[in-house]
Amino acid sequence: MRRALYVGSFDPLTYGHLNILERAARLVDELIIVVSASTAKQYLFTTEERVKMIEAVIEEEGLTNCQIIAYDGLTVNLAHEKNLNILIRGIRSVKDFEYERDISDLNAMQDKSIETVCLISDAKYQSISSTMVKEIAHYGGNIDGLVPRLVGDKLRNALLKVDKK
Repeated sequence: MRRALYVGSFDPLTYGHLNILERAARLVDELIIVVSASTAKQYLFTTEERVKMIEAVIEEEGLTNCQIIAYDGLTVNLAHEKNLNILIRGIRSVKDFEYERDISDLNAMQDKSIETVCLISDAKYQSISSTMVKEIAHYGGNIDGLVPRLVGDKLRNALLKVDKK
């Protein structure tokens, strides 16, 4: 049975993320989507909110071989815990490639049995990032083609709360 981890902060989940996870789900028997915490990022949504949004989108998309979990720690340690050695990563650009290559190298230094499989985003998703989606939404731009409807609704509501503070 082929099992893999797809790790990201997903703040929020974009169509670019969904493109990668749908394709990854076709490659493995079980895809574990890991909502992570990065010490370098500030989040708009809590970990629990991100997990629930992804669960709802996955259910809506009919992806039955996906599981969503939250994890705060080294991905290699989670891979050991889940007894798997495949990590899925998405690449949009050369910049992403360099970043993902560095992470892959560091993971391999921790455990040589860990394989990183990089999937290149479909062209129409290559400019979408969670950061840019939040920026567009903050200034009232149209995010309908960038995130699933449910995510867009949650994002607009979250930004309204932030703006009222």
